[in-house]
Amino acid sequence: MSKRKKYIPKPRHNPEIQARKIENNRIELQNVLKAVDALTISHDNHISYLGNFARHDIKNSIQSMDSILSTTDANDITEENILSLKTNLKVIRETIDNFSKLVPYSKDEKFEIKNLIIAVELLTRNDLYNNNIKLIKELPKDINIYLNLPFQSVLQMFNNLFINAIKSLENINNPTIKLFAHINENSLTIEILDNGKKIDEKEYDKIFEFGFSTTGGSGIGLYHAKYLCELFKGKIEIKASDGLFTKAFLVHLPIIK
Repeated sequence: MSKRKKYIPKPRHNPEIQARKIENNRIELQNVLKAVDALTISHDNHISYLGNFARHDIKNSIQSMDSILSTTDANDITEENILSLKTNLKVIRETIDNFSKLVPYSKDEKFEIKNLIIAVELLTRNDLYNNNIKLIKELPKDINIYLNLPFQSVLQMFNNLFINAIKSLENINNPTIKLFAHINENSLTIEILDNGKKIDEKEYDKIFEFGFSTTGGSGIGLYHAKYLCELFKGKIEIKASDGLFTKAFLVHLPIIK
């Protein structure tokens, strides 16, 4: 005769546990939506920077050329007019050439560090010039270092860091940004230093949080930069700096040897 199995009642749902699960899911969903909003805004800002880069110079050159061609008859064109047309045409060509450096083509998403540095400098040149900011660059002797990452996303990450540095330099005497790159084993470290407004070291843990800002900004740029860096299996951090500079943002990324 078979033994009867001992009856074990099914556990009842604990309302408190279920409530906590629901609340945790709600918080997780809010964080996901917050991240999506941040990425969308940051991406839109990056697209705007790319558009403004070419539009300003090309628009001015076309207007200058149009003013000559629409008000001057063929028989009245002077050597000065021809020189002006050639100069503006040269500006348009150079602008298009520079814009191509912001979108280097590669089937495998591999690019050289020097292309990234050129693109960052081109993208922020107007902000640097308009604010009289000095840019210092110290790059490795072996500049032919490659990253196997999506170029525009990496450019966007560093552009966010540069924008943050530029904002912190408002009302600062001799505003300066230093870009310092060096190699450590299988990773590349790029430091962005500035002599702008100091950040209390107590706020270092919060500096990459969504909505937190020490420059009066949206608090999205650094949040997005950290998100992208970790997506690339890298690391981003902030440290105090001695001497001329007040702080340094360090970005560590894997490289291809």
